[in-house]
Amino acid sequence: MRFLTEEDLRLLYRNSPFTEYRIESGTRLTPGGRQFLNDRGVRICGEQEVAGRGGMAGKPGAETPGNPSAAPASAATHTAPATPHELLALRRAQSIFLNTGAELLEHSVVTAGEVFELERLLAAVTAGDFTRLPEFPACTGINAENAGELLEDCFEVTGFHAQLEAGKEIVRLHGLRCELRCLEAELSGGRKRAVRIIINRLSQMICRALGGTTCQRKD
Repeated sequence: MRFLTEEDLRLLYRNSPFTEYRIESGTRLTPGGRQFLNDRGVRICGEQEVAGRGGMAGKPGAETPGNPSAAPASAATHTAPATPHELLALRRAQSIFLNTGAELLEHSVVTAGEVFELERLLAAVTAGDFTRLPEFPACTGINAENAGELLEDCFEVTGFHAQLEAGKEIVRLHGLRCELRCLEAELSGGRKRAVRIIINRLSQMICRALGGTTCQRKD
């Protein structure tokens, strides 16, 4: 199930105002997205048809637990072609991920493999494919509703964390996250959302490297 948020609809409406919006199969409006359309008098079409197939569409209270990578991606089909600057920034990020993954091989083969997989996802985003998103389980602070949003870091990475047994792993993953936060600010549409999901996946990886079972996210 993919979720269409207020931010997705606001971007589409800003680029080309519309009076009718059709819900595609496998897509569901978040409460904020529905309110955005209602506030502008936009007629919502296709909900009954989708509900008949999936049984969940159009029900604001129905949650879809589990994989945050099911977050909204429908805006991708309306995303303008990447500019030369965006392509350059994305490819630069890919090279940094490859370099970091190679460094992490000395510390954690598992984490290095995950970084390489995220680099492949960035490559897909560079090519205009926003359907290949990281697959990871929901945690206390990141779920299907907010995985595509710009979230704060779960906790501030400091010199204390650098001195831990997994310090090099934490610091390198934090560096990747900072790089993507700079990149995200330069992107739009489906590219922006896909990069946000990768950022949030990195946050989960940092928390895992830190250890423990208590969520570090500050509300």
